[in-house]
Amino acid sequence: MDQRKKQLLALLSAALVIASAPAISANIPAIAASFPTVSQTFISLFTTIPALFIIVGVFLTSIVEKQLGQKKTILAGLLIVAIFGTLPAWFNQAFALLFLSRCILGLGIGLFNRLIIQMVSALYQDSLTKRARALGLESAFEGLGGIVMTISVGQLVKISWQLSFLVYGISLIGFVLVLFFLPEQKKSAQAPTADLTITVKAAPAVKAKMIQLACLLFVIVGLFIIFNLQITPLLLEKGIGDATQGSNMIAGISIGAFIAGNLFGKTYTILKNYVLPTAAFLAGTFIILTTISTSIPLTILLSGGLGFAFRNIMPFFNHLFTSADGDSAKFGTTAILIAYNLGSTFSPYFIQGFNFLGVNQPSLLLQVVGIIFIGIAVLTAIFNRKIYLEEI
Repeated sequence: MDQRKKQLLALLSAALVIASAPAISANIPAIAASFPTVSQTFISLFTTIPALFIIVGVFLTSIVEKQLGQKKTILAGLLIVAIFGTLPAWFNQAFALLFLSRCILGLGIGLFNRLIIQMVSALYQDSLTKRARALGLESAFEGLGGIVMTISVGQLVKISWQLSFLVYGISLIGFVLVLFFLPEQKKSAQAPTADLTITVKAAPAVKAKMIQLACLLFVIVGLFIIFNLQITPLLLEKGIGDATQGSNMIAGISIGAFIAGNLFGKTYTILKNYVLPTAAFLAGTFIILTTISTSIPLTILLSGGLGFAFRNIMPFFNHLFTSADGDSAKFGTTAILIAYNLGSTFSPYFIQGFNFLGVNQPSLLLQVVGIIFIGIAVLTAIFNRKIYLEEI
């Protein structure tokens, strides 16, 4: 294996835990039962709050990178994930402590999230096709991590929801591979405030379009996470499953995501800028079909289709934004991560908003979400040419 492939493998192994927060979504009913005095919104935030602190970690990356270098920053983040991700398995008597561990977990992921995307992209700057495939693989490995962790959660939750948090030990695989395969990087010469100066250096027109697209991504992610939060309640409402089956649905999403990531290079070559409207339409269709399914195997298949659709959207944005020049690409990567993680964090409040409008049942809520996805598909198809950054 040549040096570049070893570096890619190390970076991909670290990506296994980037999208790990939803892996414990199936635990929500059990956690709620263990802490009956805690509001349902805070219970849901237990799944999504890491995303908010990922944003904090993203902004701290430049400061930590300046002091430690890229490799040690990634190692530090992975170690934090291993320690605080598994903490609920050892200390689980106080909800406040568990909530804090989830916050620090997100901080750890945020330290290396942007670095992984940038370093994977940088490995293949000499070829747009290879870069699209590498970014697709990065997304695929996020999905692979979700598959392994979610299936493991589904089995461990049969013993206790506390033990299910041991799945975050998978971060140690990335720690070892990064330690041995990723070469030492020179410490960043940028100032600690580098991320703030990006807003000045990036071309105003490019920056404005990136912000608009990031806002769209915020909505898409917020809607997608609703499915993760509502799939177990949907199964309970329909009387066809429980937390273990809910965990299997999330695993189905991850399997679809893994397949999508592996195929993204070919998908982008065929669809190009129509990746986004096509994926949004498929996501909406699969969500609506899930609400009327009465079969567990069919629902798993539909969940896989949703994962496939969604995991075409994320690498599309990554590829689109990292195709810009250096400063704009770094600004774009940061904007993507902020939009993605804000969408994840505030998804429970999306649910509250729908509930306020009288959309309370999981089936009805997910039907509305599916319709909105199809609406996004129509709008992005109509205004398709405006999505390309080069056309401003």
